[in-house]
Amino acid sequence: MRKLLLLFAILLVCAPAGFAQSDYSNWEFFIGYAHERANNGADRLDRRGVAINPNGSTRRVDLVSKRIPYNGVTAEVVANVTRHIGLVTNFSATFANTDFLDALSGTSIHGRVSRYTLLFGPRYNFRNSSPFIPYAHALFGVARYQAKFRNHDFSCPDTNETAFAMALGGGLDIRAGNHVDIRAGQVDYLPVFFSHKREDGLRFSAGVKIKP
Repeated sequence: MRKLLLLFAILLVCAPAGFAQSDYSNWEFFIGYAHERANNGADRLDRRGVAINPNGSTRRVDLVSKRIPYNGVTAEVVANVTRHIGLVTNFSATFANTDFLDALSGTSIHGRVSRYTLLFGPRYNFRNSSPFIPYAHALFGVARYQAKFRNHDFSCPDTNETAFAMALGGGLDIRAGNHVDIRAGQVDYLPVFFSHKREDGLRFSAGVKIKP
């Protein structure tokens, strides 16, 4: 968290350098850091998964479902069709190392989980005479969940799943030059409609936007 706050401070200090620039570009490219608070996927895994004992036998598990922090990267391409309206293609990849608690035995199973999203949709930019550009968007697409267990103490035939997803949110860009904006922050409500249930998550991102 301290590293993240330091990044924000650097971005905000750099932002005033670009107060005078062209209003907007037809194309924008963004890359940045992404942090998600999302489900660990335990309910999906323990439906068909089994723990593997040291002697090779297996046992049923009841893994505890909870939200965990994921960290990774996000990128997007935006085609601005007007001064205020852009069409967004957004991709993110976030990862977490986590311990799944088995409620039946009290033991933990270590795994690495990943979440990938590919989303599309419109964004409204509240462009004005100041260097600050707030925006809001509604994006729709797919999310893919993956889990891997490298200690070979858990087995499941369906550790991967792809489902419909949305991102509803917005953020704040700050003009920092003729060809660069700083994304001070973006927050999205991120529901994913997996086959067994809907999982609600939150995603925060920040980074740099390039305007050719």
